[in-house]
Amino acid sequence: NNELLVNSGCLSRLNAQAVLPLIYGPLYKNSSGHWNATVEGLAQNVLKMYMEYDLVLYDKCTASYFREEEEAKRKLEALNDKWASIEQTAMANKAVLAK
Repeated sequence: NNELLVNSGCLSRLNAQAVLPLIYGPLYKNSSGHWNATVEGLAQNVLKMYMEYDLVLYDKCTASYFREEEEAKRKLEALNDKWASIEQTAMANKAVLAK
C-alpha cells in the first residue's frame, strides 16, 4: 500500500509540487514530538523522501512554514496585548466607579 502511494500515488515525485506545501506543516509537527513513535518515524521518513525528491521545494516549504509560525505567534501576542489593555481599562473604570 505505501509503495503504491510513493511510486504512483499522491506521495509520488510527480505530485511533490502540489502536495508538499499542503502537508509540510503537519508532517513537521508530527516528526518531532508526536506521542506515538511510529507516527513520528513515518512523518520523518516522508519528510526525508521529499527532501531527496526536490531540495529546493523542501527548503521553500520549510521557510514558508517557519514564516507562517512566526506570523501566527506575533498575531497571538498582539491579541494578548489587546486583551491586557482592555482588562487594565476595565479595572481603571471599576476603580473610578467605586469612588
